Amino acid sequence: MSLTLVGSSEASEPPEASAAEPHRPTEPPEASANRAAGSRSHRDGAIDLIRFGCLVVVVILHSLMASAVLGADGEVVPTVALSGTVGFTIASWFYQIMPLFFFIGGYAAINGWRRTQATEGTWADYIRARLRRLVIPVAVLIGAAGLGLSIASEMGVPTGLLAEASTRIGQPLWFLAVYVGLTSLVPLAVHFHERAPRRSIAALAGAVIAVDTVVALTGVTGLGYLNFLFVWPLIQQFGFFYADAIHRPVRVGLAWTTMALALASLGVLVGLGVYSPDMLVNLNPPTGALVLLGVAQMSVLRLTHARLNEIVAGGRTGSERAREYRARSWQRIITWGNTYGIQVYLWHMPIVITLIGFLGFGANLAAGASFGDGVPAAGILLPEIESAWWWLTRLSWLLTVMVLAGALAMAMSKIPFPGEERLARFGQWIARVAGEIVGEIAGHRDSHPAGETRTGVRAAARQLRERLSTTVSRAIIAVALAMGGIAIALLIGIAPLIWTLVSVAALATSLVLAATMKAPESEKAAASEVPAASEAPADRARALASLG
Repeated sequence: MSLTLVGSSEASEPPEASAAEPHRPTEPPEASANRAAGSRSHRDGAIDLIRFGCLVVVVILHSLMASAVLGADGEVVPTVALSGTVGFTIASWFYQIMPLFFFIGGYAAINGWRRTQATEGTWADYIRARLRRLVIPVAVLIGAAGLGLSIASEMGVPTGLLAEASTRIGQPLWFLAVYVGLTSLVPLAVHFHERAPRRSIAALAGAVIAVDTVVALTGVTGLGYLNFLFVWPLIQQFGFFYADAIHRPVRVGLAWTTMALALASLGVLVGLGVYSPDMLVNLNPPTGALVLLGVAQMSVLRLTHARLNEIVAGGRTGSERAREYRARSWQRIITWGNTYGIQVYLWHMPIVITLIGFLGFGANLAAGASFGDGVPAAGILLPEIESAWWWLTRLSWLLTVMVLAGALAMAMSKIPFPGEERLARFGQWIARVAGEIVGEIAGHRDSHPAGETRTGVRAAARQLRERLSTTVSRAIIAVALAMGGIAIALLIGIAPLIWTLVSVAALATSLVLAATMKAPESEKAAASEVPAASEAPADRARALASLG
């Protein structure tokens, strides 16, 4: 969900380490004006609050859907609650906030990238900082959860239950895998937005429609996964447009009309059977239904943005002291959400799974016992899904999950992690060791008459060094490793422990490579790898395209 899941608001944070960037070639006046607007230091309280609010919605939704019952043989059977009911389907039009998440992420991303450019930072600075903020919390989660499941296995927890826990922990990570990819493409996406905004939107929208049409005609739903390449980048582009328009007067009539048309179109397509009426079904794989829902959410935000900022600033009613108190209270909530939001998102499912495990253990102990008028004691701990008792206990269940997830999020954020300089030194040491090993192999080959083989080894080693010496290559590999490490936990799981080790190794290597992208102070005045102003615009476009 692209409420930018980072330690602080990307829309307002100063860029981290910067490197010199040559003067840019001539660009459209509107792009220059947009860049200047994006470079202004500001915090948008409404955006920060909505970002955190969306996280809370996700935690509530997952906590309500994750449940378990006690099987006939006393085994705890995990199950999904509510899904498929009429009420759940209707509610999905309101709680499906993924489009809003990615939309806000686009708004924050373009502001963050423009701020990086305004301070003479490069795309490498932008990507490096975002990778570090996203990858470290994920690596900690996967490592700790994988170790915990391994210990549980040694304690005799059933294999099936462990496999289910591994899957449930990994499921929320799909968003981060997509978001890492989108983050790496922000400089390129902004490049296209500033030079051909409408054509960029049209191309992505056309691709979404084409994929949905092919799926509808062939019935091959697997082809719908191609929309991961188009739906979320399209919604991100809407965020770019929103960032450009944020300081302009709100056209109320246009916003209401856009929202009505988007919802009406979505309703018609659902009625015709093109899309599922359950917006959660339209999430995996993503469909054009999410694009239309996102447009409606964007229109609502446009209509309410200014009012939300007034509220977080203390409102307009009451004494000055009361307004200041309300503003401080909102700011504490927003600051906490910006600081720990990603941790809450990552750790709420392990909390839910652990609580279900304890309740299942208690239900097993209480099996056969009764409470009051013959009510099974096991049913008190693991009630029948959607029964009256199940609904009565949901509030306490949600509060417990939220409090424990918040406490664990704060604790996990304190786990120390090596800084960028240390990781960069480690990466350089690894490169030297690898070079020495290759050199030894080449030297060994020198003592044998196989000259062609010796030459091939040397050429391969030299080519590898040259490729890894470029920032572009390291960035591409770092992003690929980050997405790959997350994908392992998502698609395979983190149990048995070997998959945890593979996933964490990929994520750690990604961080090491990202750290080596930071130019030393002595090199910041040197020419960057982005083409200089003297180069042709076509050359610059090709270089930017290589970032993808």
